[in-house]
Amino acid sequence: MKEKKNKELAIRLLREKLSNEMLWTYEEISNLTHLSKSSLIRIMKAILEKKDTVSILLHGNAGKKSHKAASDQEINFIRNLKLQYPVITIAQFRDIFIEDFYMNPIKQDIVSSFGLHLRSLSWFRNLFITEGWSSPHMRPALKTNHSIHLMRVPSAKSGFLVQIDGTPFDWFGNGEMWTLHLAVDDATSDVLSGYFMPTERQLGYCHMMKYLFEEYGVPSTLYSDRHTIFHNKTGELTQFGQMMNDLGIRMIFAGSPQAKGRIERYNGTCQSRLPNDIKRFGIKDYDELNVWFNTTYRKYLNQKFARNPIDPHSAFMPIEVNLSEIFTLRYIRKINNGIFSFQKNYYAPVDDDGKPYFIKSNTEVNVRIDVFTEEVFIIRYGKVIHCKIVSSRTYRQTSTAENQKELSLLLHEEDED
Repeated sequence: MKEKKNKELAIRLLREKLSNEMLWTYEEISNLTHLSKSSLIRIMKAILEKKDTVSILLHGNAGKKSHKAASDQEINFIRNLKLQYPVITIAQFRDIFIEDFYMNPIKQDIVSSFGLHLRSLSWFRNLFITEGWSSPHMRPALKTNHSIHLMRVPSAKSGFLVQIDGTPFDWFGNGEMWTLHLAVDDATSDVLSGYFMPTERQLGYCHMMKYLFEEYGVPSTLYSDRHTIFHNKTGELTQFGQMMNDLGIRMIFAGSPQAKGRIERYNGTCQSRLPNDIKRFGIKDYDELNVWFNTTYRKYLNQKFARNPIDPHSAFMPIEVNLSEIFTLRYIRKINNGIFSFQKNYYAPVDDDGKPYFIKSNTEVNVRIDVFTEEVFIIRYGKVIHCKIVSSRTYRQTSTAENQKELSLLLHEEDED
């Protein structure tokens, strides 16, 4: 425990020492008063200058404004800056103040002109209270009967468990809700990738995972909620599940939002920070946002919030397959006279020259649809066979080919169209 300094006792003992040099030593007075020798010498100097006890006890800066106190110019600058960000957390507002102005080499004229200083988080917190500004993260104290959800111990290695989720929000503040499909590493809290679409959908997660695979590799396990994109009540793999299974990725489903604590908290972080940073960095639309989020913004977030894993060895595995064959919807169809039906069209398998690729009638084939380009093709004996629309199913009676010769003519007609 730190001993309390006794300045009054020091003054009395030093006055006694002044009258009798042999009575006390500085070391003895220091031990009794817990003041350093340099402090005692300063007090002795004040005594010799005939200062009274009250003057000596009074701190030299008493009544003076601290040299670190903000000037009116600095406060007015911060007030004007706050007008640009009506809804913002204290921490993010401080980040903007420091990163965009105080530490920005091209803004040093502004720093000098307004007398800006590096300010602590507590300083900004006090300013928010003084100015009556609210922060999204200024929450009331929890009630005594409030349930507490304990944090699960994070995974040891990055890439061992990746949490994925979708969160809808009005990111541009224009009244349009778009969903951020987000992937967060359980071991480090790194944002691995993200993708925005109007609603939570399979295509959004495919874009998100493609970014993740290309940047990091293949994780061991995905942890998601029980959305129908991921979970099938019959126990069979969903289309998304089949894509992940092809890469050897295991899928685990959470029983509650609390079970996905890390990504749920990151959803909140994105909702509070990203709209202000979209404005701050001049992002114009969702096409630009999707690129910027994955190439720049996630790295910015990771520098602030990510942590080192317990085990430095990564569990991510290199990609050893063609991703265009992974991100596909899979269906079984039967060939009939060189064609097969899918949705509203008839398709014919063709070779690299666009000529009919022969497959015996009544043969079942694995039809794939590229989720990004919507191209239809067949996987047969490990080979990709391209397909071409022959006709719409509406006109089946007039355009169905009965043999390979008719099919060749029909394909030729389609090329001319």
